[in-house]
Amino acid sequence: MEIKNQRGQTLVEYILLLAVSASLVVTVYRSSTFQKLFGDNGSVGKLYKLESEWGYRHAFLNGRSSGESPVPYQSAEQHPSYYNQLKSDTHFFGPSDPYQ
Repeated sequence: MEIKNQRGQTLVEYILLLAVSASLVVTVYRSSTFQKLFGDNGSVGKLYKLESEWGYRHAFLNGRSSGESPVPYQSAEQHPSYYNQLKSDTHFFGPSDPYQ
């Protein structure tokens, strides 16, 4: 028997390819190795969470070693993200003349 009409064969092949790809993604996602690295309590996820929280809180993108804790500042004027000690000025700008 010879099938002369092959319309739809490409669609079926793409559906099968999608199903196989999805099953591979789910298999890798559920693997213990992936969960150890990127899961809810994964090592990479924890490290990224700690670094991003520290950077957001202290206005530094990097430079924190694993055991370093932030220095408590008495006021915002002493915080390095606000005050530049080299220039003896803040990192912010304001009007050159007072508002009228």
